[in-house]
Amino acid sequence: MNTTNRSDLLSSIVLDTTQHQITDDLLALEARFRQAESEIEMLANWRNALPDLLPIRGCAQANADQVRRLIKGLAREPELVEDWIDVANALTVLVNAANLALLLLPPRSIDDAWAGRNFGFHLLRHTKRHGDGEELSLARRATSAVMSEPGGQDLPSDAAGIRDMIETMARRASALQPKPLAATPGGTPAVHPLEHAASLKAFFAKRQNLMRWYKAACQLLHNTEGFATSGLPARVVEDATEGAIILSYARLLRVALWPARDQRDVEAKLAARDLVRARTADPERLGALFEIALEQGEMVAGQSTRFINIEPAG
Repeated sequence: MNTTNRSDLLSSIVLDTTQHQITDDLLALEARFRQAESEIEMLANWRNALPDLLPIRGCAQANADQVRRLIKGLAREPELVEDWIDVANALTVLVNAANLALLLLPPRSIDDAWAGRNFGFHLLRHTKRHGDGEELSLARRATSAVMSEPGGQDLPSDAAGIRDMIETMARRASALQPKPLAATPGGTPAVHPLEHAASLKAFFAKRQNLMRWYKAACQLLHNTEGFATSGLPARVVEDATEGAIILSYARLLRVALWPARDQRDVEAKLAARDLVRARTADPERLGALFEIALEQGEMVAGQSTRFINIEPAG
């Protein structure tokens, strides 16, 4: 007896004809710059205006739910795999970029710290169950910062404390259940259901200039070498240097995450890998994040002759 509802079938989905401007959380960081007197001041300001992590966690979780919805639909209609594969690829990039951002960006509030720990816990649990020893080692290094953040609040003992705890739980629960927007503002990461299939396909089909992102990261890392002699206040220099490291790695993570479509892309990915592995003074978690992103990009590349896998790591 077939109990499948028509509403559960991919072939019955009513597609949204609106062209949504889709942005991943790593690329969205580029749009947060504000004009300043110098590059150092601009980077310092950027570092102190990074996005909240709780909404990123919510969108990542909601888009991951759409991946699961798609897998469930394809199990029922496997003949539609070719039609939907790039929707799956687009959602995978969005989810992975958001999760990488959660581990890359520093927490600036207790909600940020909770969002990072929440994802870190789930990543470690998943890797322990399904990964090998090398993958678990990478996951532990990648989550080392978020898992070392202070734990949750102590149980309250008075009415005000109980009220604060309930409000915190409600705020976080609401943030983890974001809804798709009728129209997505350009440059803003958002939830994209399967009904956005046309927009998701267009997002994934857009060629990514991986070499440009690699070179931009290299240039920014090079520029930090002169920050200490700028004459600006030490705190500004410190924030700018941290901001430059974060932004450089956001660019390198995008290089790793997107599949290579031609030899120039392969060269960019290999160069980025060599750069990250040579930067032994950077926090170890950043190198682990890059290796995770690289493997995620390789998984997408391995599914189709449209893409090229890079050579095995030496």
